Amino acid sequence: MKKIHYILLIAVAFMVSNCDTNDAGFYNNVFVDIPNLVSIEAHSSTYTIGEKLFINADFSRELDDNGFDKKLDVYQTTGATQFAFSYVIEKQISTTEWEVVTVNDSQLVIEEGDAQNGSYVFGICEYNATDESYEYRVGFPLFTAGTYRMSFGYNSDSPDTVELRSLSPATRLILNINSLITGLDANGYYNFTVN
Repeated sequence: MKKIHYILLIAVAFMVSNCDTNDAGFYNNVFVDIPNLVSIEAHSSTYTIGEKLFINADFSRELDDNGFDKKLDVYQTTGATQFAFSYVIEKQISTTEWEVVTVNDSQLVIEEGDAQNGSYVFGICEYNATDESYEYRVGFPLFTAGTYRMSFGYNSDSPDTVELRSLSPATRLILNINSLITGLDANGYYNFTVN
């Protein structure tokens, strides 16, 4: 009888030791690096009170994936009609302190895609079936004078990339695109002033 207990104990220990702790594999997460999918709209680093800071994304459903011969069809692969990403806008309140700038969702100028604002801006690129691309163009209003900075690092592992995540149906692959973004300083910030 003791022999059976030992055999069961060893069997349970073996099963527990072989559990997969890779959450990315369990949740069907795939990661790729594709640069320049999101951009800060060209503007001087000085804005006037009342102007908007625009963030843009307009990328095809078929993307070059690190030089492979065949393009990656993200729409077919994920079934996603939306990709989400985030960014933070902060205002300097002292020489070493910054505070997050928020506005009401209704004050965001949403021309393409969708956005929600809280402690960060949650941007959603929406699929346009006509030209088969994911689109986002949202302006963040600048209401007060001061020194500002913007970062895409809130949900990204690297300061100079933005992570776009497919909002895929429950049974489909979730695609995480790490996209290098230009115009940021060495710490991952886009610095600007408002006068």
